[in-house]
Amino acid sequence: ISLLFLLRDFLKIAKTRKEARFMTLNGLVKVNNTVRRDENFPVQVFDTINLDKAKINYRLEILNKKFSLKKISEKEALKKIVKITGKSFISENTIQMNLDDGRNIITKEKFSVGDSILLNTKESKIINILPLKKGSNIEVILGKHAGEKGKLIGHENLARGKNYLIKLAKGEVGLPLNALLVIE
Repeated sequence: ISLLFLLRDFLKIAKTRKEARFMTLNGLVKVNNTVRRDENFPVQVFDTINLDKAKINYRLEILNKKFSLKKISEKEALKKIVKITGKSFISENTIQMNLDDGRNIITKEKFSVGDSILLNTKESKIINILPLKKGSNIEVILGKHAGEKGKLIGHENLARGKNYLIKLAKGEVGLPLNALLVIE
């Protein structure tokens, strides 16, 4: 979702595109604690929007298969859950972690593709690695179950990859890795 759409249509802080553009060009809006000067900047799920002058922070979440903005505290606005989409070995002990939001972090910690991390967005440091394992808390981010939360109960091997079995409130479903996000 573009920042313009969030400011004008969701939050109704700006009435027109011109007002939203004025806010972004003057550095009044931060996404993940970074000033964004483009009103068309794409905001993803679990990104935080900071309006420093009004001292208001929001997090973009999925609720009932629709995007919603949740008001959060200033302390919560410093954290973000991001999915690990790839890894590259740089040296014997150093690994590059490729994240879903486009960031790359060089680390010595052990992790797997599909895990999530709790990231401090102000310093770009890893707070915690949330592994994708049996018993993990999961949020579905794609498909008809988007926004639902559950627990990982196992996986089944298919001809092309794995299908992860998730226990939701309504029952069990099998979903691919790209539809899952490990949460706290």
